[in-house]
Amino acid sequence: MANLDTTVAVYGDVSEAEADWNALESAAQSSQLDIADAALVENQNGETVILQRQSHHGWGKGAVAGAVVGVLFPPSLLGAAAVGAGGGALVAKMTRALGRGKVKDLGETIDTGSVAIIVVAPTASTNGVCNTLKTAKTTTTAPSSSEEEVQAALKG
Repeated sequence: MANLDTTVAVYGDVSEAEADWNALESAAQSSQLDIADAALVENQNGETVILQRQSHHGWGKGAVAGAVVGVLFPPSLLGAAAVGAGGGALVAKMTRALGRGKVKDLGETIDTGSVAIIVVAPTASTNGVCNTLKTAKTTTTAPSSSEEEVQAALKG
């Protein structure tokens, strides 16, 4: 199975992020990109809310990106059901896989804007993912885990 990377792209406003989100969805639908999971998140009055989840193209069904959101944001800043099906086991797996330094880097990236797209994809798709997120102010990618480890945590 493939190793996974987590990419965080930050935007100044929702319309820019939605344009890139639509491009990401289109690329996944046409099989140009292999994506495990993705989410579009926004800071709404100090609370992080997931606006979109890529639940119909990736195998993560919204859980993997939700778990990454759970890793990057303190629980007090998460909107209702933001982590969703990711649950504790997957959040713990992603926390260990990313490591403290990478979580800090990804968190600092998110702090530079109010809207972000979080994508978990096989390493072979990372360049394509980054090239699709064209209007992002800032993008950071970190190696995360393997598909096998994440899928085992989803089942557990």
